[in-house]
Amino acid sequence: MRVGLLIPPVPRLRAAFAIAAAAYTALAIAVTFPLILHLRSVVPSDLGDPLLSMSILWWNAHVVPLTERWWNGFAFVPATGMMAFSDHRLGVSLLATPLQWLGASPLSSYNIVFILTFPLCALAGHVLGYTLTRRHDAAAIAGVAFGFNPFRIAHLSHLELLAAFAMPIALAALHKFLEDRQAKWMVLFGVALVMQGLCATYYLLFFLVLLGLWMLWFVRDWRTVAAIASATAAAGVMLLPIAIPYQRIHAFHGFERPLDEIRVYSGDFTSIFTASYRSLVWAFSFGLSPGPEHELFPGLTIMVLAVIGCVTSLRRAAPLRSPKRTSAILFVASAVGAAVSLSYVALGRWSLGLGPIRLLVSDSYKAASYAVLLFIVGIATLPAVRSVWQRRSAFAFYVIATALMFVCSLGPDPTFLGERVLYASVYRWLMALPVFGTSVRVPARFAMVAILTLAAAAALAFNRFKLTPSARRVIAGVVLAGVIADGWMRPLDLLPPPQMWPTPTHYDFGPVVELPLDFSTDFQAMYRATLHGHPIANGQSGFSPASYEVLQLTLNDGNPRGLDALMESKPLLVAVNRRADTTGRWQRIADIAERGKRLGQNGDWTFYGVEPLRRAACVAQNIPIVSVTHAGEPIDIRLLTDHDASTRWSTPEPQKNNDTVEVDVGRQSKLCTLGISLGTEWHAYPRDLDVTTSTDGVMWTRQFKGSPAGLLVRGAAENPRDVWMTVPLGGAVARYVRMRLDAPYLTEPWLIAELRVTGD
Repeated sequence: MRVGLLIPPVPRLRAAFAIAAAAYTALAIAVTFPLILHLRSVVPSDLGDPLLSMSILWWNAHVVPLTERWWNGFAFVPATGMMAFSDHRLGVSLLATPLQWLGASPLSSYNIVFILTFPLCALAGHVLGYTLTRRHDAAAIAGVAFGFNPFRIAHLSHLELLAAFAMPIALAALHKFLEDRQAKWMVLFGVALVMQGLCATYYLLFFLVLLGLWMLWFVRDWRTVAAIASATAAAGVMLLPIAIPYQRIHAFHGFERPLDEIRVYSGDFTSIFTASYRSLVWAFSFGLSPGPEHELFPGLTIMVLAVIGCVTSLRRAAPLRSPKRTSAILFVASAVGAAVSLSYVALGRWSLGLGPIRLLVSDSYKAASYAVLLFIVGIATLPAVRSVWQRRSAFAFYVIATALMFVCSLGPDPTFLGERVLYASVYRWLMALPVFGTSVRVPARFAMVAILTLAAAAALAFNRFKLTPSARRVIAGVVLAGVIADGWMRPLDLLPPPQMWPTPTHYDFGPVVELPLDFSTDFQAMYRATLHGHPIANGQSGFSPASYEVLQLTLNDGNPRGLDALMESKPLLVAVNRRADTTGRWQRIADIAERGKRLGQNGDWTFYGVEPLRRAACVAQNIPIVSVTHAGEPIDIRLLTDHDASTRWSTPEPQKNNDTVEVDVGRQSKLCTLGISLGTEWHAYPRDLDVTTSTDGVMWTRQFKGSPAGLLVRGAAENPRDVWMTVPLGGAVARYVRMRLDAPYLTEPWLIAELRVTGD
C-alpha cells in the first residue's frame, strides 16, 4: 500500500510521520520486550496458533501462491485444499517472504512480522487521525489506541488478526477523496481493501459493513457512490482468485459453522469491559465475561474521551427544545417495553387479558428489543441528532459506528451475563447475506473494527478541546500515557520452539505422521514440517477435514490400517513421541502396522517406516447389481443404487460377528472393486471386514480381509460429504461378492448408503 500518498509532500510533515513511525516501533519493541533479543530462539505467546501461522508463512515463501500445489498445502495428508481451512496469511507474507528469501528462519521471520504489526497498525491509525484532525497530537491518540489496545493483547496468538493496518488507510483514503475527488484516493482505497483481504478475511467482511454505514452517512451524490462502488468491485475482482477456490473447497468439504458455535464465539454486553489476563492494568476484569474471545475491552482512556466529546458536543449545540410529541411518545413506549422486560425478570412468565386482547410475556428479550428500537428511533428524532446528521458530523458518525460495531460483535443473539437480551440483532440481519451466513465463526472480532472507529472518535474528541498550546501538550501527554497504560501487557510469554527430531538419513521417505494425533502436538508437527520439508498427516486449522477425523478415529480404535491412506509412491515415516505416549499405546499401534518396520529410537522419538501398498491397475466400469441380500433376506436394491447417500440400509441391531451381505451382479464378470458408501456416517464403519467372491455361490475366494480403515480414510479424502470404501477385488472373475463382519461393534449398526461394483 502506498501510505505515503496520504502524507503531504512537505518535509516537515514527512519528518513528523517518520518520527511517529520510529516512536511506534520503539513502543512495540518495549511492549514485546525482550522478544527483540531472542528472535531466532523463542515463540511469543504460546505454542498453538503462532506455530500454525509460522508454518503457513513458510509455505507461502516456498511455493508459488494460488497454484494447485499451494492450495493443497503441506498438512492433513491425504486431504486436499488445506490452505483454505484457515486464513492464508498472504498479506503478512509480503513482509515475511522477503525475510525468508534473505535467509531468515520461519521462526525469526514470524517474530519480526509479529513485532511489526504493532507499529504498522499504529502508524495507519495515526494517518487516519491526522486526516480527520490535521493535528499530530490527536493523530497520535488514534495511532496508539489502534496499534496498542487491550483487544490486541487478547489476540497475540493470531497474527492475521494483529495485521489490521489496511482498514485505517482505507478510511483515510475515503475522507481524502471527499475533500478533493482525486482518483488516486480511490486507487489507494482499493489497494487497502485488497491488502486487508490478504491479511484477514474477517476484517475485510466486517469492514465492508462499516463501509456501507460510512457511505450512508457521508456520501451525498451518485458520482461518489459510483466511484467507491467501482473501487470496491475492482478490489473484489482482484480477490476472486482466492475467494472462488475458498468457496469451492469449503463446499467440497461441507464446511460450515453451526449456529450454536457462532453463538459461543459471540461477545456478551459485559465483554466490552473484559480485558485479557495478559493486560497489566486491566487483568482483574478477566473472567467478567467468561467465554472464548470475550475480551473486547477497547481501553478506558479512549472510551472516556469519546464520552467527553459527546457531552461537550451537546453542550455546545443550540439549547435543545423539548422533544416533539413523536419523540416523547417513542420514549414513553420504550420505557413501557423496558418495564415489561424487567417484569419477566422479576416475575417470570405471566399473561394479562383485556377483553379479547391477551398479553403474554414469555421471555424478556423480545420486549427489551422493542424498547431499544423505540429508544433509538426516539433519539434519532431529537433536534440535536438531526443536526449532526444534516452536518454529516465525522465525530457523530464514528461514535454511532462504534456502538453498531460493538453490537455486531455480540453475534446473532446478544446476551448480558449469559442471558439473551435482544431478539433480532444487527448481526442476525447480516447472516442473511451470502458472505456471512454460517461461514463466519467469530462475530466477536467485530470489536477490532469498533476499536478503530472509537480511536477515530477519541482523536476527534481531543481535537475539540479548546486549550492553550502548553495545556494541550500536557493533556495530550496524559491522554497518551493513559492509552499506553490501557494497552500495556504483562511480560510476554516467550517459549522455546518445538525440538526437531533427528531425520532418519538412511531411509527415503515421503509423507510423515507424528503420533499421537493431538491438538497441541499437531501444531508442533506443523512447525517441524518447516524444518524437514515433508508433507504431514497432522494438522490444526480453522476447519479439520473428514479424512483427518477418520484417521484419528481409526487410530484411537487401536487400528493402524488407516495409515495405508497416507502414502502413494514413497514410504510413510511414523514418528512416535514417547514423551507424549506415556502408556506406550501409540508404539504398540505402530508396531502392528502392516508392511511396517521399526527404524530405531533417538531421544524421545521412535521411528517406523511403512511401505506403500502396491496394487495392480484394473480398468473398470460400473456393473449393474441384480440383487443384494442380508443373511439370506433380500434388501431393497433401490436404497443402495439411487445415488442418494441419505437413503440407506442398516441392521436393526449393532454390528455382530459373521453377519453377511451378498451382492449378485447377474453374470460372471471380471470384478475390479466393490464400493461401499457410508454417506456421512463414517464413524459406523465395519471394524473388521472379510470380502470374498464366487462364480457359483458355493466356492468363495478371499479378496480382502481385515480393517478397511485405510480405505475409509482415502474415501473421506476423495469425497468428504459421501465417504466410500473402495475394496479391491483384484480382477477376479466372479458373479457374487460377499461381505462378512469379522468383529462386533456394539455401539453402531451395520449400514450401507450405496453400493457399487466395477469391472469388465
